[in-house]
Amino acid sequence: MKINRIEIENFLSTEKASIDFDSYSNLVRVVGLNEDTSPISSNGAGKSTIIEAILFGLFGKTLRKTTEKSMTNFHTEGKCKVTLVVNDNITITRVKKPPLLRVRVGGENVTEDSIASTQDKLNTILNSSLNVFLASMVFGQQNSLNFLTASAEEKREIIQSFLNLSDLFKYRASIRSLKSRYNADKRLNSTLLDKSLESKKTIEAEIAKVKKVQDEIKECFTKDQLAFIKAHSFADIKAEEDAIGQLERECRTEEMSLHGHQRDVENLKTQLKKNDTCEHCGKLSSDAERTSTLLDEARQNVSSVRSTIRGLQKRIDSCVLPVTSKDFDLVESFNNSDSQLKFLRKKKRQNKKDSITYASEVTEAQKGYDMMRFWEKAFSEQGLVKYVIRNILKFFNERANYYLGVLSKGAFTIEFDDSLGECLNREGTEIYFGSLSGGEKKRVSLAVTLALNDLLILSGKNQSNLIFFDEVADSLDEEGVRGLYDLVSEVTKNKKLFIITHNEYLSSLIEEEADTLEVHKKHNISSFTHK
Repeated sequence: MKINRIEIENFLSTEKASIDFDSYSNLVRVVGLNEDTSPISSNGAGKSTIIEAILFGLFGKTLRKTTEKSMTNFHTEGKCKVTLVVNDNITITRVKKPPLLRVRVGGENVTEDSIASTQDKLNTILNSSLNVFLASMVFGQQNSLNFLTASAEEKREIIQSFLNLSDLFKYRASIRSLKSRYNADKRLNSTLLDKSLESKKTIEAEIAKVKKVQDEIKECFTKDQLAFIKAHSFADIKAEEDAIGQLERECRTEEMSLHGHQRDVENLKTQLKKNDTCEHCGKLSSDAERTSTLLDEARQNVSSVRSTIRGLQKRIDSCVLPVTSKDFDLVESFNNSDSQLKFLRKKKRQNKKDSITYASEVTEAQKGYDMMRFWEKAFSEQGLVKYVIRNILKFFNERANYYLGVLSKGAFTIEFDDSLGECLNREGTEIYFGSLSGGEKKRVSLAVTLALNDLLILSGKNQSNLIFFDEVADSLDEEGVRGLYDLVSEVTKNKKLFIITHNEYLSSLIEEEADTLEVHKKHNISSFTHK
């Protein structure tokens, strides 16, 4: 089951919101910002509303015991309504009051006469159920459906629902053709993966070569020069040089003018000495007065030009260039190598995505091939149900211990018997689930949840493209969180994982590689933003 998009109206703290799950990467960090609390915090922002709305849309249920009054946002007006787009062509619309469930497949209305019968048909179309979804897709503080703490009857119902035994025989005629197709897909994607890995080596060699060129160029420049190069183009450098050159030319022109004015001063001073004073009154002659006036003007001109020269020189001194146009070749080489390096890194990231895609396709094809081999053997045995249960338990135990090994670094192992009772061991010593600490219980329960999710590939049930971890890091120490992060890396190879957590260490581990879905609550209304 692929959940494409959800639209939420007047549900819990949401007035109107839309989330396009197809636009998110395989790892999503759900963060909250609640401005209605003092101080502002992430608690109560409405992060878990996403899970609740999906469950309500698909099955008409919620994790929490939500009443009709509390489910509808009483701060807004309008119907409490959730619309889901599933498997690209299925639209599910559910309204709380008056109760309504409408289902359209490929544009065709397939709604039955009653909500109950429509829900049964929807479960058939989706090939899923509430218990399947909760037991394998949702792990968190609100999900009370824990396989380990369930009764023996509840466990059997979950497994039987997963196995879907009554429908298995319809695959008899297509087993061989499907096996052949899966094998062909595996060979094709294995070839593509090999080519992608070879391409990765070539790209890495090219990156190393470019980095070497950059290192050689960096040796020719200081740190400040490199920073200047990165911040300026050749045109910037040339324009700055031209501006400095213009200032220098202006300065030389002014200096020449200064020399002229200084000569005028000297000439006028000499001329003034030759002018005698009047023999009768002792005053300067009229010629001497004119010369004195001209001398004052010349001195003012000298002072003015000197001031202009000082201003120009100050501007020139402030325009020091750490790199000149003479370094053009090196500058261009550095800029070209930087652009080339960005291109190669982008190419490497795409190559990594392609490799992950091919590897995932190989894995999926191998799973499909193994599943067909499984059914080949199953149909050849005398007791199909007995054989299925035996092999399901083997697969289930292997997957549970695989995830438990990642989470606990091999400290725990678990084995389910034919009655679905578990035998839990810690470092070789048998222990009981109820005696574990809170963090240990979470690790074991999470491993079993993911094993149930993997069990769907052998059951014919449609797996969801989404998994939700809601406060899974509670009660975990730093080592446990690190193990959880390792598990996250495994899960997100094939799934979209939405993580709601207040654990700062887990958030720091996933922050760089995860998309962010921010839930912002203000004035009792929550909104969702993809960042």
